Amino acid sequence: MSKKPYYITTAIAYTSGKPHIGNTYEIVLADAIARFKRKEGYDVRFQTGTDEHGQKIELKAAEAGISPKEFVDNTAGEIKRIWDLMNTSYDKFIRTTDEDHEKQVQKIFKKLYDKGDIYKGHYEGIILYRISVSRWQVSRLWPSMPACKGRGLFLPYEQIR
Repeated sequence: MSKKPYYITTAIAYTSGKPHIGNTYEIVLADAIARFKRKEGYDVRFQTGTDEHGQKIELKAAEAGISPKEFVDNTAGEIKRIWDLMNTSYDKFIRTTDEDHEKQVQKIFKKLYDKGDIYKGHYEGIILYRISVSRWQVSRLWPSMPACKGRGLFLPYEQIR
């Protein structure tokens, strides 16, 4: 009799710095669930990893005087070292800069594009990205900025404070 599959994954840790208590709590909980399911006889696939893209990473790398790739290699290595030190039982540690990951994303993107699910369009409003807190927000300033209507606008939050 074949084992029933069970898949579990964590959010991928952002590599702008060392992992925080939330990352650690999440990996410990996911690991406990994976181990429990294995004991119950499931064929468990447990995946975790790192998100290695973003403007904040570029800024942190520049502050450190190294390339963004070198910065994420160091940070991802530290995250993986900590997860291994805690003896977590993940099956796959994925990095968003892994060649295989990039190929799969390109394949999915192309499929969605070919189906018409990704397209150029007309957008309204202002979406702001606050680099300092890694969060998107809709601008409260929109009503006072009618010149932007119909074009969309993307500005780092720090530019309009």
